[in-house]
Amino acid sequence: MNGDPFADLHQAREHILGIQRLMSDMREQVPREAGGSDPQGAVSVRLAADGLPERVTVVTDWQRRQAPEALDAAVTAAYESALRERLEGWSRSLEGTDWERRAERLDADSPFTAGATGREAESAGARPAPPEPPELDLRYVLPRRLDEVAEEMLSLFDLDAIAGPAAAEPETFTGKSAGGQVAVTVAQGSMVSCSVNPAWADGRSAVRLNQALAEALADARDRLAAGASRGPSAHQLDGLFKEAMAILADPARFAD
Repeated sequence: MNGDPFADLHQAREHILGIQRLMSDMREQVPREAGGSDPQGAVSVRLAADGLPERVTVVTDWQRRQAPEALDAAVTAAYESALRERLEGWSRSLEGTDWERRAERLDADSPFTAGATGREAESAGARPAPPEPPELDLRYVLPRRLDEVAEEMLSLFDLDAIAGPAAAEPETFTGKSAGGQVAVTVAQGSMVSCSVNPAWADGRSAVRLNQALAEALADARDRLAAGASRGPSAHQLDGLFKEAMAILADPARFAD
């Protein structure tokens, strides 16, 4: 940060958008298909593009391979196997990209990192000075009160939760089969756990088990879609940026 609020805000916005672009480009390299099974081959899992199971399948002779009380653990093991396959494929696809260089550049240019000013001074002779922030047309921007804009920023980026102990805990959603004998818990981008009532599962056909697993997974997905929080979009970020710039351009608004 260089002390100029207009330049500092523009630099922060560009840095955040740069991170979003890098993450988006990296996500594009994630294999769309991946599958895995538990070591005994009783359960297989096919991943969807969002990281959640697309399909969980129990083989016909599952009881020869797994005990009923171990069926939920087998589902988890199959899911973890599919994740490993996807991760290995992603690693191979990233080898031909420049993501590491881009990440290092973002880190070096970060306006939020302590000591960034010193690094910028050291490297000033190694690269050209950044371009001046472009002029924005703020004629049609009607900013709200400063405290309202700040409150929305806190809400979008969930900054209040960063300082709290629960910040690292993902929001989870549990879905159940029609009879409640199978439950699947998911978070954004991952399956957290699977629970199968062993007494109910004992002697059940693979067809009935697969139906119950599909019901629980579909219910969990519906709950996730209805309740999961989303990060700020580029449109939201751009709108807030323009409001903040309009406020800074009119110092009288700080007194509102």
